[in-house]
Amino acid sequence: MSTITVARRTIRREWTIFGTLLVLSVGLMGVSGTSTAHDVESGVNIALSPIETVINNAADTAGSYFTAITQIDSLRTQNEKLRQANLTLQEQLDRMPAISKLSDDWTKITEAQQSVPYQTTPARVIVRDISDVNPRTVILDKGSSAGLTVGEVVIDAGGALVGRIQSLDASVSTVLLVNDPSAVVVGKEAKTGATGTIRGQISGQLQMQYVDVSAQLQKGDAVVTAGETLPGTNDRSPYPPGLLIGDILEVNKDPNAVVQSADILPAAHLSNATFVLVIMDYEGGFGPPLPSAGPSGSISPSGSLNPSAKPTAKPTAKPAPTPQPPPQPVPSY
Repeated sequence: MSTITVARRTIRREWTIFGTLLVLSVGLMGVSGTSTAHDVESGVNIALSPIETVINNAADTAGSYFTAITQIDSLRTQNEKLRQANLTLQEQLDRMPAISKLSDDWTKITEAQQSVPYQTTPARVIVRDISDVNPRTVILDKGSSAGLTVGEVVIDAGGALVGRIQSLDASVSTVLLVNDPSAVVVGKEAKTGATGTIRGQISGQLQMQYVDVSAQLQKGDAVVTAGETLPGTNDRSPYPPGLLIGDILEVNKDPNAVVQSADILPAAHLSNATFVLVIMDYEGGFGPPLPSAGPSGSISPSGSLNPSAKPTAKPTAKPAPTPQPPPQPVPSY
């Protein structure tokens, strides 16, 4: 009984409220068209107008602030993109001189390859060690897989002597520069033909030593490789003749000495060469021994026959092999 009573009371309360609101609405609709209602509405509008203005201004300010934040964030993103693009362009501009020099050096080396009277292959310098602590060397980007061998001579785009290959593996090779103190080459003054031994100096220059004192050496004269061959042998200089070594800087002559020396400035760009040429078809150093005729002129130690000699009987036993001379180091003359 209590639950039914509560439900009934709730229904009556809801109906009472609904009726009251209905009567109030109808009453307001009835008086809405009167002048009094219009006056009240005008007064309320006037009273609420400042508040509405403040609210509208606050809403506009908040909207403007939000828009400004969005625009600032967008501008920050665009500015970062522009900064990265500017850095990229700056890096490209900074690389342009190096790229231009690389292109010029490649053009020079390919043109030089056509004028050199030897079979050559171009190679790029990838590592350079020209300090006074270690041997002065450069490392090239080609090795035995490209057909290079130890001892081959290296020149620059101007045909000037750079050095010789000291060691190599399949992909790279190490070149001992001509101005290293351990490098030795016999040079010849181009005008007089005076020869001397050229060695590298700690200063990076060269010195031509043991030159006949009667030779008229002068400052500015060019010195080239002598390319000598030892008379009566197959032994010749490991350096081809006529390669430019450098120009004489100063002549050192002692009136009491039988020889003189000269300081030479290397002609090759040993400190900044980008590409070089490796001479591949020149063979220098110790060659096979020359055949020598016997007293009767019949047969040489190498087994070659003299045309005027009569053939001898074929031996019944196999002759003992001729002993070969021990291997000799490659000379640097």
